[in-house]
Amino acid sequence: MGAVEPSRRAEGSAQTLTVAVRVVPDVSGIDKTFDYAVPDRFGAVAIGSIVRIELNGRRVDAWVVDQVNGEAPGYELKPLIDVLSVGPESDVVGLAKWCSRRFAGPLRAVLSIASPPKRVKSLRPTSQVARTSTRETLVTVDALVARGGGVVVWPAGRAVRPVLESALACGRTLVVCPGIAQARTIASALRREGLSVAFVPDDWQRAAEGVDVVVGARSAAWAPCPDVGAIVVLDEHDERLQDERSPTWHARDVAIERARRAGVPCVIVSPIPTVAAVEWAGPTRTVVPEPTAQDWPRIVVADPFTSLAASDDDAPRRGLVTSELVAHLRDTSKVVACVLNVKGRARLVACKSCREIARCEKCEAAMHLEDNLQCPACGHSRPIVCSRCGAGAMAAIRRGVTRVREELEAAAGRPVTEVTSETVGVGNTTSAVYVGTEALLHRLDSADVVAFLDFDNEVFAPTYRAGEHAWTLLVLASRLLRGARRPEILLQVNDATNPVVSRFANPDPIAVVEAETATRRALGLPPFVSLARVDGGDAVRAMFEAAPLGIDVATVGEERWLVRGADPELFADFCAELRRIQARVYVDPQRY
Repeated sequence: MGAVEPSRRAEGSAQTLTVAVRVVPDVSGIDKTFDYAVPDRFGAVAIGSIVRIELNGRRVDAWVVDQVNGEAPGYELKPLIDVLSVGPESDVVGLAKWCSRRFAGPLRAVLSIASPPKRVKSLRPTSQVARTSTRETLVTVDALVARGGGVVVWPAGRAVRPVLESALACGRTLVVCPGIAQARTIASALRREGLSVAFVPDDWQRAAEGVDVVVGARSAAWAPCPDVGAIVVLDEHDERLQDERSPTWHARDVAIERARRAGVPCVIVSPIPTVAAVEWAGPTRTVVPEPTAQDWPRIVVADPFTSLAASDDDAPRRGLVTSELVAHLRDTSKVVACVLNVKGRARLVACKSCREIARCEKCEAAMHLEDNLQCPACGHSRPIVCSRCGAGAMAAIRRGVTRVREELEAAAGRPVTEVTSETVGVGNTTSAVYVGTEALLHRLDSADVVAFLDFDNEVFAPTYRAGEHAWTLLVLASRLLRGARRPEILLQVNDATNPVVSRFANPDPIAVVEAETATRRALGLPPFVSLARVDGGDAVRAMFEAAPLGIDVATVGEERWLVRGADPELFADFCAELRRIQARVYVDPQRY
């Protein structure tokens, strides 16, 4: 955040001024704090309050972020015009300052998320004693909570309610979910049990006044929860928990830091937790329940390649459907959901001779075929030569949803409904076969079979988080299959013997995390280093040329760079300097 600026008092003001506050204006592009005097008529103005100020001849809203103590300045300060609303709690304001530095973004953006959707003039704190859990709790999770929290590897096929019990036993509980629908479902279920629940942001005022449970989507990490006893983050693997706008904060990190500051346990819950979550918790604070046969549906890995003609410019060419998929498509008793995350042309590149997918030897992302093999993640390039067999003939693997739909209809002998992110109001219609992007997994109510037609496109995507995203899709698929008599997930891949792919057939969360951890540590990727994407111009380029020791910079575009550093404090300081020269900084970007 920028330097503190005084706000000189307007001439002719006769208002008696007693104390001063430091504010952050709600004005885009202004990343500074300003000092203002508080007229006696307002009394004490709490940190977090939303006020009205005059700034550069304009009347704008602002947040109070500090009380100004010490000797009076040698100039008069402008007074606050009005106190408009209750705002974030003082501890949340402190958390927002931490977030602004940690994720290199404007404090104003974070305070806006933490504020009530409507103005709240005053609060009436409830005298109700927070209700504790009345159900039986899980002994292992109880022990985890007693140690300050950690990670619970909770299978996708199980209801999460038992895990929440251990947190509810601690008193008022803040629950953060990736999606609004999931948060509403949990809020409704807890209300039916007689607990007082605030669904945020709708019930922001009730949350601030005090309830048993505060629940909401990503922004709930900033919701008011006085005297919080525990914080729970559900489905931590879900990418929706991270804001893609600057600052690119992640609800997991905010929840962990908030719990640390409050001295309460933080419980991270996921079927396949991320490396970052498990690294934070450590092996002694990671709980895995006894597995059961119902934890995951049957997962089948199939190879749909039909021919490899070296003379064919389009080779390797894939059959659009395997024999396994055809059997499901022709079973009219089944609802089949086919997922293909490519609406236009896929950019995976494979060897015509051995089918090996071209991957970057520096960061292991899938490479693109241009004049040479180009890595879109780190910018590395190499000649068009297969790293496995040495052949020099490569080809892009092409697929698109519309073309696939036509071939699925021919194979199934029945209509196929196409679904993408732009499709409105799907649900389960009269159709029994669907094809679309991963949006399909959110739009349908249920299915008997989920087939990923090009799972390589997920596993070998040009991002270091590709593996985690692929597991996220399997979690979504398994939940879509709840209620099916013989649920099955079908993964169509380039090479079914590839160990990177074969491990998806028998999910072992701890083994998955251990393998991913080893790769990230060896390659110097988060959470073992800090990483940011930086967009800017000549001033940014000049700053990179003089980057301090410990900061690594890679060019990935015309005016785009990746910055990496092993020292979190040095990295945060460097990102702060970049922001001062108007660079746009995205810490821990999802797509790199």
